[in-house]
Order: sequence, then C-alpha cells, then structure tokens
Amino acid sequence: MFLISGILDAVDFLTIIKFGKEERKTENLKASIKFFPVAGLFIGAVLAGVFYIFNKFSSIPLSVIFSLLCLFIITGGLHFDGLADTADGLFAYLKTGDKIRFYRAMKDVNTGFAGNAAVIFYILIIWAAVGGINIKFAYLSLFTFPLIGRYSIVLSSYFLNTPEYLKGTGTVFTEGTNLFTLIFASVLTVVITYLFLNLSGIFSLSVSAFAVLLSGLYFSRKFGGVNGDMLGFTVKMSEIVYMIALFGFYRVLS
Repeated sequence: MFLISGILDAVDFLTIIKFGKEERKTENLKASIKFFPVAGLFIGAVLAGVFYIFNKFSSIPLSVIFSLLCLFIITGGLHFDGLADTADGLFAYLKTGDKIRFYRAMKDVNTGFAGNAAVIFYILIIWAAVGGINIKFAYLSLFTFPLIGRYSIVLSSYFLNTPEYLKGTGTVFTEGTNLFTLIFASVLTVVITYLFLNLSGIFSLSVSAFAVLLSGLYFSRKFGGVNGDMLGFTVKMSEIVYMIALFGFYRVLS
C-alpha cells in the first residue's frame, strides 16, 4: 500500500493526472520523492504510446513531435517553465555578474530571449536524438529520458540546499531528500535503465548524472543553492545530456 501510494503521489505532482486529493499530494510529497523515477517511467510510457499511435500513419520524426507535445501537455509545462526562467536568469547574470539581476530575470513573468531559445533548443535536440537512429531506439529513448530527468531532481536535491532568498517549492525537495531516498531512487533508475538499454543506458545515465552534479556545483557556488525553477532547469538539461550520450553509446554498443 505504501509503495502504491508513493508512486501515485509522485505521478500526482509531476503530471496533470490526479489520483487523489490535493491535500494528500501536499502532505506526502516528501515521501514520494523516492518514487520520482517511477513517475518518469510512467510519463515515458505515455510518450511511447503516443508515438506508437501516430507512427501508424505518419513518419518517425512527426511521431516524435507529437510525443514531445504530449510531454508538455501531460506535465502541464512543469520543468519547461523552470528551463526558460533559469535560462533567462543565467543570461542576465552572465551579462552583468549581478545576482540580483539573476533573481529578477528568473522571476519575471515574461519569458525573455534566452528562455525561449532554451526551450526551442531543448525540443530540437530531443527530437533529433530520439528519431535519429531507428524505431526501436525511438521507443527505448522515449521510455527512459523522462525517467532520467525526474531522477535528476532527487540527485540534485540531496546534494544541494535552498538559500533563504530562493525559498519556495524547491525547499520541499532539498529538505526532504535524505540518503535513503537517494539510494532508493538511484537503484530504481539504474535497474530500469539497464533493463531497457543495457550498458548504453548505464553509460548515458552516468554522463547525465555527472552533468547534474557539475551544474549543482555551479549553482551552489554562484547562488548558494537551488530553487524549484533551477531544479526544473536541471531536469531538462539532464534529459538533453542523456539523449546526446545515448545517441552515441547506442550506435557504438548496439
């Protein structure tokens, strides 16, 4: 019962699909963090299902586009907004070196040039990688890249904190992810990835995890930690790195 409840709470938070009451999701969010990789696999299964349907009467590239559209819909744009907001903040910070400008740009309700460009490049890279080899690879990558992205939340949250000036939703994760949660989620992610993609998946997961830790180190040194938007940025960044690495490793090892 605990297992099922935790998975449903994770899906509740990470998608627009709701299995329970809102208050249940809020109360048990910290306990559900360890099941984020499973929720990512659920999202991947939906994407693969959409791909299967559209590939019956359209090409692989077009089917991938519909799958990515489904990703945006089923998550309610969650993490896309974090990618855009953090990209705007980083662009402002790199131009000025001012942390206040970083925070203001990130919190601006109007998405800037950097944010729009980041989302566009994310879609183009994932689209090109998923559809770049064959239909088998398309299915395998669609199943697994949302899993890797949701695991990155657990990985980042364990090693990072949320500074006072960035307090918000992200605090739930950085304060609620303990060593057991990290180990549990890591084992789930490694096992599932290996079952789908063998060594290609494990190597790609390792590269993505390394990139997540590097970005976390940067956020920690420059801004004192992360908030919810920066975790969302990490999700999308980890998916990009994973898909680029997987594209290469799969061609070599398969």
